[in-house]
Amino acid sequence: MNVLKLSSETSLIQKKDFLREMEKLNPYFLHLQKFVSGEGYSEKEASLNLPKDEILLNNIFKTIKDLRPDKLKYVVVIGIGGSNLGTMAVYDALLKKLPSGEKKPRLIFLDTNNAEALSQTISLIKNEINLSEEIVVNIISKSGGTTEPLVNFEIIYDALLAKFSGNKNALFRQIVVTTDDGSKLSEIASSLGFRMLMMPKKVGGRFSVFSAVGLFPLCLAGIDIKELQRGAKEMIEEGILNNENNPALVGAVILYLHSLSGKNIVNTFIFNPELESFGKWYRQLLGESLGKELNREGEEVRIGITPITSIGSTDLHSMLQLFLGGPNDKFTVFVHSLSNSGVSVPKDIIFKDILPIIAGKEVNEVMRAILSGVQITYQKQKLAYLDLEIKDISAYSLGALLQLKMIETMYLAELFNINAFDQPNVESYKLETKKILEQK
Repeated sequence: MNVLKLSSETSLIQKKDFLREMEKLNPYFLHLQKFVSGEGYSEKEASLNLPKDEILLNNIFKTIKDLRPDKLKYVVVIGIGGSNLGTMAVYDALLKKLPSGEKKPRLIFLDTNNAEALSQTISLIKNEINLSEEIVVNIISKSGGTTEPLVNFEIIYDALLAKFSGNKNALFRQIVVTTDDGSKLSEIASSLGFRMLMMPKKVGGRFSVFSAVGLFPLCLAGIDIKELQRGAKEMIEEGILNNENNPALVGAVILYLHSLSGKNIVNTFIFNPELESFGKWYRQLLGESLGKELNREGEEVRIGITPITSIGSTDLHSMLQLFLGGPNDKFTVFVHSLSNSGVSVPKDIIFKDILPIIAGKEVNEVMRAILSGVQITYQKQKLAYLDLEIKDISAYSLGALLQLKMIETMYLAELFNINAFDQPNVESYKLETKKILEQK
């Protein structure tokens, strides 16, 4: 697979230490190989079988065909956390760009309960929507009972009712519910006649981007979800079925060993601003999967790696002083795709007396020089890092990138002897929130 290249020579890890921890992963490696060689969603690593699920794809394509996509203008994605971060990572990387004139449905993400975002969406419904077929509302909640998406949905649904004079039959056809089979949300949605797309029960939200959670809205927006799946499938070949040069294994072992040495902050330093939302998705994936109070034996360990995201070259002028001069408690992973863009500095420049060396330089050539300058500085200061180069920013490459990080996280959890797939402490705030609202 040539789409991703992980360089680990600068990780500053001793080979004997690396091989020792790699050996510990062998039983789990074999377990994953056995699971992905079959079908279904029986194991906690169920998400690994999503990219080859043809039934899932067919259900999505059928639902979209029934929605009259030729008339569609907007898709309101209502979810929070894993219910929209993966979708947003792909959408922002591929389509959140300057207008190209090509008419594709626009995704609007409503996650937290933000009055300003809701007001803007209501205004859009009032002023820009003329037919019910021009909008789809996709409410996503695995449990079906999360406060934030339910609040946002009720407000948007009420605005649509007002717009279409209470014509519920027309609206019901434009609402798609993505949830667990058997959740309260699925039961009510079924009784109302909403369209539904089901999630496999063992696929958690932060691992759900290749389920209907991500594939349905991304397909509506015009993204080639088959290419997204293809990239993910090939990374599974690389990260699970391949014993040599395995980037997921290499990344996991290096992050683990640096965490043991006190570098328990991982800085994903992204040199393509369009990948910033990928950083936010990865922040949840790593934080929620590894931040655990108890290990698998029920012993208190309070383990975790704190993920942060930096954007190059912007954060070279805001955070690099801390990274280079502050405490050596961070491990950096540089992520970039800097092939030539065709955009160059003019050869005849106004400020030639200030910086003549930029004349005629291609923009990404400048960025590659900046990235190399940063990495050489890290090496001189003996600061460890990994370099992850992506061939291009495409659906295929993003599928591989997202899948790489999910597999890597599974290996990390195995090394830490914790459950990567639960989030028991998160439920506490949800319970307290509902108690407070009940008192009002």
